[in-house]
Amino acid sequence: MKKEKVYAFKAALKYRKRLWRRIEIKGNQTLGDFDYIIREAFNHDTWDHLSEFYSGQVWYSKGFGEIEPDGRGSGAKKQIDQLGLIEGNTMEYVYDFGDDIQHIITLEKIVEPEKETEYPRVVSKNKPKYRYCESCEEQMVKTIATWSCIECSDEEQREVLLCEDCLEKEHENHYADEILY
Repeated sequence: MKKEKVYAFKAALKYRKRLWRRIEIKGNQTLGDFDYIIREAFNHDTWDHLSEFYSGQVWYSKGFGEIEPDGRGSGAKKQIDQLGLIEGNTMEYVYDFGDDIQHIITLEKIVEPEKETEYPRVVSKNKPKYRYCESCEEQMVKTIATWSCIECSDEEQREVLLCEDCLEKEHENHYADEILY
């Protein structure tokens, strides 16, 4: 019975495919559960923005219904094993219809659950390719950049990368986005 099976997916950002996560979820869990673990895994806000899974290409195929951040919505209660997926199938996922952050979701395998394991869970992710804080590099120090200053990037027409300390010291009133690795 598929409800006792675990579905192992690879979720990747559609336009940055090197950023991916492997996620395992039980067949009797819902798209609402899947949505929540994807939001966590890709550092998307868990309190804001709608999302939706699609049976094929985003905007050109049937969606399974919107999912609200609180786990409600027309697609939230649909169980994974009700999607009719087989190994190798892909679907797409959009987080935040305004920013249109698209993901490709591939079902890699269907397996037996591990005893005493909680699902859904992230089991692996891409090896990060770190970039460095420019302010620290000017001081001949290599510190991993964790923020992109949006205001400075727009002004300088290039991405301005900063560590947490430099963001707080030099760009404290600027809007910044956290960098996803």
